[in-house]
Amino acid sequence: MTNRTARLNIRLPENDLRELEMIRERTGHESLSDVVRDAISEYLEYEAATWNSSVVKSVVPRALLEDIEALISGGDASDVSQAVTMALTAWVEEKRRYYTEGRELFRRKLAEAVEERGTRDGMTRSAARMRVK
Repeated sequence: MTNRTARLNIRLPENDLRELEMIRERTGHESLSDVVRDAISEYLEYEAATWNSSVVKSVVPRALLEDIEALISGGDASDVSQAVTMALTAWVEEKRRYYTEGRELFRRKLAEAVEERGTRDGMTRSAARMRVK
């Protein structure tokens, strides 16, 4: 089985070309074409994986990322993207639960506390009146 290929000619700004050359040296690729092929391959995989999702970029403290990677190596997630998705899912669910259940529970507890305080204050006033008589 042969892989058919096609030639693609592109023009790049000199700065981009220098960056690609530094990447080639750092990664040990034999040619700039190899670097570009790898970059295109990764881009295509990325696009295929995100066709039904949105990409969010975030700055994460290094210590937190190290903890995430340790948990991933323990098998809790397959990669950082999955770990972050799981964390966001749990956070959204917690907020959803708070706004549907927790808010009402908070209101009830607050009303009970206000009622209890009112009762306690009323009893204190009654006791004070009884002492005066």
